[in-house]
Amino acid sequence: MKRIRIDENLYEAANERAEDFINFGLTDYAKLRNFDFGPNDRTNISCLSSFISHRLIFEQELVNHALAKAPFSKIEKFIQEIYWRTYWKGWLELRPEVWDDYARYKENPEIKKNIEEAKNGATGIDCFDAWVKELIEENYLHNHARMWFASIWIFTLKLPWQSGANFFMEHLLDGDAASNTLSWRWVAGLQTKGKHYLAQASNINKFTAKRFDPKNLILDADPLSEKKSYEISKNRGQKLKTLFEFLRKENIEFVSDEPHEQK
Repeated sequence: MKRIRIDENLYEAANERAEDFINFGLTDYAKLRNFDFGPNDRTNISCLSSFISHRLIFEQELVNHALAKAPFSKIEKFIQEIYWRTYWKGWLELRPEVWDDYARYKENPEIKKNIEEAKNGATGIDCFDAWVKELIEENYLHNHARMWFASIWIFTLKLPWQSGANFFMEHLLDGDAASNTLSWRWVAGLQTKGKHYLAQASNINKFTAKRFDPKNLILDADPLSEKKSYEISKNRGQKLKTLFEFLRKENIEFVSDEPHEQK
């Protein structure tokens, strides 16, 4: 069995970051979370995603910690964002074909040059090229920037969403297979059929505090489509049904423990 030692300093860093955000940034999160002030100013967001992805912090204990600080009504958006990750994991687990088809994707050699240009940050789109640099050097992007990035990649540069998703997973320290794959599909208009996300220059300019003023973004494009319809796997669905039946029969319910210091 392969054993991996987790440096205790990482636990300490995770706990310190969580404590700092909950004490000083939590109640303003909903108001400020959409702003991307750049890699040198992340005070408006938690930056806890990498700790959660690598299981140094667990979702429920983070929620419990937050609720001990402020009432649900004031931090609802923060809790929603935490559980989006959980939702995506469950959604993908019940539909494994979505992942299988993505994993089988093969890049078209005819567009390799265009993809490399994008991955090298040589598109001439100021914000996009800056985000490429940030992604490679910092292994992180603000969530809003990830949406803008994916939209520009798909609709302005007209590149396959799978290549963009692969690029993110290659560099993101908080890379999560479910969140990443399904978020790219959502931007493309595949996850919620017919509903896609088109990045707008004015929106980018506003929420980056006027750091960027991108030109020539595609403002009108149809969502991507696919012939295949992904249903819940009968095998996975049956296992879930069996689990719920067992829990009801045994009168078992899940109860969250109080958060503890060592995570």
